[in-house]
Amino acid sequence: MDHHMSEDMDMDMNKGPFMWMWFHTKPQDTVLFSTWNITNAGTMVWACILVAVAGVILEAIKFTRRVIQKNQPNSKKESYFSRLLSTKHFLQTFLFFVQLGFSYCLMLIFMTFSIWLGLAVVIGLSIGFLIFGGKSE
Repeated sequence: MDHHMSEDMDMDMNKGPFMWMWFHTKPQDTVLFSTWNITNAGTMVWACILVAVAGVILEAIKFTRRVIQKNQPNSKKESYFSRLLSTKHFLQTFLFFVQLGFSYCLMLIFMTFSIWLGLAVVIGLSIGFLIFGGKSE
């Protein structure tokens, strides 16, 4: 490989977007959007904090859905369609939509193969489970 070609490739890698196919510890990542580039330790710390908070929020959403489900009356008199069209069911459906979005975003963040971002996902979800993961009864 030509020496100049190698330098050009190195320069391109320093501009981003960064995509790794193996686990790494370097603070060079592009997260979810082409504009969310991690280029140094400081931006990595902030990204990890944000990702961990997203994990806690995801567990809070799951907890909220469980509470709503528990508080929903189990009336046999109510028809399937009236339960389906109830306000609580629409709220649960919206929360499920948000939960899926958060879940897939966290999965994609883990798939950056950054050890630090992966740990942030796991730590955030674990803290969320610690706070919200108990039985809702």
